[in-house]
Amino acid sequence: MVVIFIVATFFFALMVGPADPFAATIGRIPIDGAGANALLQDNTLVAIHPPFLYLGFVGFTVPYAFAIGSLITGRVGEQWLTQIRRFAVFAWAFLTIGIVLGSWWSYQTLGWGGFWGWDPVENAALLPWLTGRRICTR
Repeated sequence: MVVIFIVATFFFALMVGPADPFAATIGRIPIDGAGANALLQDNTLVAIHPPFLYLGFVGFTVPYAFAIGSLITGRVGEQWLTQIRRFAVFAWAFLTIGIVLGSWWSYQTLGWGGFWGWDPVENAALLPWLTGRRICTR
């Protein structure tokens, strides 16, 4: 629980400080707002893809907390892996769906000619997916 609290505190501090979503806009404010990027406006997958990735990333907080807790307490056996398997499978499934939807969107919108364009966001989703795959398939 302490590790999860530290993770939550970190992201809360990040939101309140440097990544404040309510920061004042300097200059002329458009009446309707700046609007979405043109690439993000016409595809329904953009509304579905981010929540699935979010659920996958947030879901991996529990296995991460168990891993750090086992390292801190010195209980590095495999028993904790069986305890977190449901959380890991849940997070991995949502991350898988999010990656598939994102690759489908990029294939339709950007026409990269493949399912993976090595966009930094896709790389950020691939690394936890590969790690979670190892936990889920043990």
